[in-house]
Amino acid sequence: MPLIKKIIKKKYIVGIWRATRSEYDPVSCEKIHSNYHSNFLDYKIDKRRWEIYGAKLLFNELSNKNELISKNGIPYIKNDKKHISISHTNDILVMIIADFDCGIDIETQNRDTSKIKHKFLNVSDFEHMDNKEEILKIWCMKEVLYKIKKVKTVLFNTHLSIKKQSINFLGYCHHPEFSFSCSIKIVNFENYFLAFNTDYSQ
Repeated sequence: MPLIKKIIKKKYIVGIWRATRSEYDPVSCEKIHSNYHSNFLDYKIDKRRWEIYGAKLLFNELSNKNELISKNGIPYIKNDKKHISISHTNDILVMIIADFDCGIDIETQNRDTSKIKHKFLNVSDFEHMDNKEEILKIWCMKEVLYKIKKVKTVLFNTHLSIKKQSINFLGYCHHPEFSFSCSIKIVNFENYFLAFNTDYSQ
């Protein structure tokens, strides 16, 4: 079964799915949630097509009464006040559906983001002691912040910051046009870091 895990809370639900090429069915993919990447058959990369199918199937597991759609490649839930965010890496796909603006990201733990840290770190971020794992966690959590608003003018190294309080993390966005903050949960899953926000405040 491709569904690996559900994290169910009062105001949000997170799903983890293993997308497999063997279960990809283009006919079924075209029929269910037909307005989510409606042109998926035109995509040249085969993996992208079965990731889309996996997202549709995972959505059905988390919200079987609603319709998943996309606009300019961004997922939405049709005629519903709930928010959604999706991330994938390798064969793992993750999704969050929440009562608030939300973002989610998953990264392999062996990814080395220290080489590009100048592009996303700033002096407001928590002290990482140049530890590659901590730097990767910051990247992962800033991806969450970015996906919450999905605004291209948001700069990781200028507008976004991650603070640490004991074992908890807080994310902040200070953009010229808007500001928000949120609590971010980051967990170990197999050989991945999974991050998502658990609340949202403007």
